[in-house]
Amino acid sequence: MWKRRLRSSGTYTRSARIALLAGAVLAAPAFAFAADEPQRIVSINLCTDQVVLALDPGDRLAAVSYLARDPDLSTFWREAEHVPITQASLEGIMTLEPDLVIAGSFGHSRLLGHVERLGVDVLRVPDAASLADIRQTYLDVGERLGLYDRAAELVAQFDDILGTAAPSMQRDAWILSPGLLVHGDGMLGSSILTHAGLASAPARQTYLSLETLAMAPPDLLLISEREDAAPSRAGLLFAHPALQGASHVQRIPPSALICGTLETAQFAARLAAQGVGEAAR
Repeated sequence: MWKRRLRSSGTYTRSARIALLAGAVLAAPAFAFAADEPQRIVSINLCTDQVVLALDPGDRLAAVSYLARDPDLSTFWREAEHVPITQASLEGIMTLEPDLVIAGSFGHSRLLGHVERLGVDVLRVPDAASLADIRQTYLDVGERLGLYDRAAELVAQFDDILGTAAPSMQRDAWILSPGLLVHGDGMLGSSILTHAGLASAPARQTYLSLETLAMAPPDLLLISEREDAAPSRAGLLFAHPALQGASHVQRIPPSALICGTLETAQFAARLAAQGVGEAAR
């Protein structure tokens, strides 16, 4: 009844809507407060979407974010098409009657505070800044969802795909995102380059100029953009002759870098194998 009134009435104030949501939580089944194995899981972050979809909690997954269905960003966009989506809003979340909301460690702090005050557990998951972080995230989230064995399987699969790290190739490589944002130390891209035996020149994430790239180009330039990406002002910089002629250029799928997934392991393994092959020539 409260859900129907909440959607149809335009006379409620924001405070009244929150009060109704609070009443709904208090009237929810007992399992909504279980601390061991959540039965109504809502993910509101693209990267946590990827983790939860990989763990596959089945019908316990009540919703993921709308970004999970974007094939440019999500490696699990096909699976996400069979799961309801939600917006990161208090009403959007609470109408799903969750007992666990999973989010990233940055952003939505006020929203998540409201969710917690309404009695719903919140799990904040840090973004993966290294290949090791991806393994740990699977294990941590898997344990919270009661799916630790499945998480251990994913870690084993991740390690099998990743393989051993390549020796140092004495070559440098930069990973660029649109707008000439270069991935520096402490980012997932830097960890991938290290695994592949490549040196990442910038010490931190920063925006570079075309002049800087043209004067001191790396041996390998990895551009985070799909081959069939729609034209954009930021993306047009990738076509500049200063980039195309200065380094060996490769395009990589953005989804391999935005969140840590099995696709990330596949990309790192391919890059390592490519470097070893070139060094043997």
